[in-house]
Amino acid sequence: MFTKKGDAAVLAKLGDAPAQYRETAERLHAIIRESAPSLEPILRWGLPFYVKDGKDVCYIKPDKEFVAFGFGEVVNPAFEEGAGMHPVAWTITSLDETTEARIRALIEKAAS
Repeated sequence: MFTKKGDAAVLAKLGDAPAQYRETAERLHAIIRESAPSLEPILRWGLPFYVKDGKDVCYIKPDKEFVAFGFGEVVNPAFEEGAGMHPVAWTITSLDETTEARIRALIEKAAS
């Protein structure tokens, strides 16, 4: 498994995203870094991951039709007690204030 670390490596990878989703992917990176500066950005398996104490917290996966944003199975801030199904990833085609606020809250919860 080849791993590169740091913002520059992650931003370079996100720069390869399809043009219509590049800005969204880069904005997600900024939201993650602003919301949880303790998370370490790394590239693993060709994807940007954000880790804490060696554990995956969240990731960004640019696709040709959306940007996937998700959390590791161990740290899932979207877990709902009593629910039979728990979201771990979302497809994002654009960001607005409400969506950004929800993402920030999830990241802060996962990183705490």
